[in-house]
Amino acid sequence: MLFDFGESDEAKKKGMSKAASANKDLARAREVARALCVKFGSCDADQVGRVLADQYGIASLGPAAGSIFKSGEFEPTGRFVRSARKSNHGRILFKWKLKTAAN
Repeated sequence: MLFDFGESDEAKKKGMSKAASANKDLARAREVARALCVKFGSCDADQVGRVLADQYGIASLGPAAGSIFKSGEFEPTGRFVRSARKSNHGRILFKWKLKTAAN
């Protein structure tokens, strides 16, 4: 079937899981994301990427970048920004925050 949201979503989840499990830098990226959220209240993938590049020499997480905020400890704020990363061509990025204990 050409259009099947269930199959599409399942394939996406499998691909993200595979990419995440193969990337040793993903845990570091999540640490950075947590620290940025604590400091600023929220963050996005570009902010995490800048810290990874500047402080750890990690230029890219590759396909695992989509899994940074999928650990269950983050939630979207409802705000968006445009990516400044050249390869993202101004793509829309979610702003994320740490989930509160009340959730």
